[in-house]
Amino acid sequence: MRRLLMFVVLLTAQLQIQAQTALSYEQARQAVLTAEEELMTGGHTHLNTEEEKVDDIFMEYKLGELAQGFRNAEQNAAALHFFKAKPLIDRSAIFRFLQKMPKGSVLHVHNTASVSSKWVVDDLSYMPGLLRCTTATGQSILSFRRTPKEHKCQSQYVLVSDERRNSLDRQVYDRNFERLINLYTPVPELEYPTITRVWDRFQGMFDGLSDALIYLPAFRAYHWQMLEELYNDNVMYTEIRTSFKTLYDASGRTFPRERTIHELYALNQKFMKLHPDFLGFKVIMAVYRGYELDHLKDIVEVFKKLHQALPHFLVGFDLVGQEDKGKPLYSLLPVLRDLPPTARLFLHGGETNWFGASTDINLLDALLMNTTRIGHGYALAKHPILLNAVKSRRIAVELSPISNQVLHLVWDLRNHPGSQFFALDVPVVICNDDPGFWNAKGLSYDFYYAIMSLAPNNAGLRLLKTLVWNSVRYSTLTEEEQTRAFKILELSWSRFIDDVLEGSVF
Repeated sequence: MRRLLMFVVLLTAQLQIQAQTALSYEQARQAVLTAEEELMTGGHTHLNTEEEKVDDIFMEYKLGELAQGFRNAEQNAAALHFFKAKPLIDRSAIFRFLQKMPKGSVLHVHNTASVSSKWVVDDLSYMPGLLRCTTATGQSILSFRRTPKEHKCQSQYVLVSDERRNSLDRQVYDRNFERLINLYTPVPELEYPTITRVWDRFQGMFDGLSDALIYLPAFRAYHWQMLEELYNDNVMYTEIRTSFKTLYDASGRTFPRERTIHELYALNQKFMKLHPDFLGFKVIMAVYRGYELDHLKDIVEVFKKLHQALPHFLVGFDLVGQEDKGKPLYSLLPVLRDLPPTARLFLHGGETNWFGASTDINLLDALLMNTTRIGHGYALAKHPILLNAVKSRRIAVELSPISNQVLHLVWDLRNHPGSQFFALDVPVVICNDDPGFWNAKGLSYDFYYAIMSLAPNNAGLRLLKTLVWNSVRYSTLTEEEQTRAFKILELSWSRFIDDVLEGSVF
């Protein structure tokens, strides 16, 4: 607030004298531009001499790409829907830069949709024993077990391997299979004309895939791939949302939820041992927000038990699902207040276009419940008092630009409220939410939209560096873990800067 007040005072003073002379007009004009630049995210981030050289190189490419998009709207990836822009982004020099850039952490990702759909098709769908059945509504269910009651299937179970072998063209079969776990379409405006349509399909993909992923061999392979894809995209740490469903094996035997968290913990330890510069992951229990209170109370009891066993690994609690259709946070206070004091809240809030509805008022209750971070916070810009509270209390907003676009909140990401958050230096971290479900992988695609669409045209390395450092600063890493993280990040960032100057990035 102090910086904002100084800006207002400066602006008022300059505007009072700007009419006196041409020089005063120019001075007033420059003062306002300078004040705005200093106010925004990254405005006070220091760049050394080498970083300034990289910033000059980066800005040359960025402004060139934006200028090309200005001349030809059909080539303006920054303004296009991701499904239409992805081929352009894949060829972008800026995107190559972002892929090579150390990105710190991703703090909002749902494990069931965290892995690229290509891997699910090429690897998981070829695992022996994978079955498919169909519900009365035509929803395909994938599983390695036959449990008609839970799956609500009306059709017989068929082996995916048999379907593939009997198909006329294996590649065509695989493309059709990928449609089960990927929202991609060349015409999103036609296939998903409303938010209800896209959310129904989106939720259906979770329903269709989730049982296959809790088959123990698939569970291990899938989560290992999740870490590989993040690591290969130069992410050093992540915090994943998961529901801790009960695992089962090839014999159909099921295991208690304690097995699920210990499997994740063991996998985390193994991956960090093989990749010493990767800080691993921690988990946030994510529960469907539409459950009845009694059911939620039972889940909270499970959470307490798991959290007590591994409090530094299972760090918090969240509620997920379409926020507009879920129960308001206010109605869930009796359950959320029963969480242990060592557990933190990481609440989705304001993932909506509504204003003055229960959904965006979730932001108020999230703040009153002392949420550690806010998931999405899309409606936050409509609530100036809450926005100021988020800023003054340094509560990070988990921005997931592509998710907000694909799930029908905004078409042109230049209109995303994240631009206002950047302009006012609201604490933000860039996240990927559910990349596997919309033909993405890793975090670089969301960073592309952050710097090319949400950020002002003249924003470059200062903003990017701030976002990267924010991702560690607002994580749940302990003080000791953060110290190590920043050391690793400084080293990898320095190497990256050298690589750019040596010409091996662009």
